Amino acid sequence: MKSNAAVFLTAILLSVFLPGCAPGPNWFPVKVIRISEEYANINTDITEPQLAEHGITFGTKFNVKFGEHRMQAHLGKTYSDVEKGEWIALIEEDGKLQLAISYGNAATDIGCKAGDVLYIESLAKAN
Repeated sequence: MKSNAAVFLTAILLSVFLPGCAPGPNWFPVKVIRISEEYANINTDITEPQLAEHGITFGTKFNVKFGEHRMQAHLGKTYSDVEKGEWIALIEEDGKLQLAISYGNAATDIGCKAGDVLYIESLAKAN
């Protein structure tokens, strides 16, 4: 009985003190390579073809996790694809994913910086 409690307590402590750890088997890591200065958009190292391998294509939504923050983003072509205040994912000129909040400051809101790791989960795989 005590060993089960110890395992449970250890799991809770790890989830509190190591929030960047992968949240589950369907989640995959992406590295933050840059934060835009003007709007605090989050530029990552993942490309459109890599997203497609995970079932994330234009017009679909997916989950994003950073620490205790969980968001749902829409992979769109322009900021007008979402309502004000919603998370939007765009493919930048360099072919890599950018996460933003329409009329918001994504990196500031969740407290991430260049070098951090975010986790992404396709909604198709979440079910």
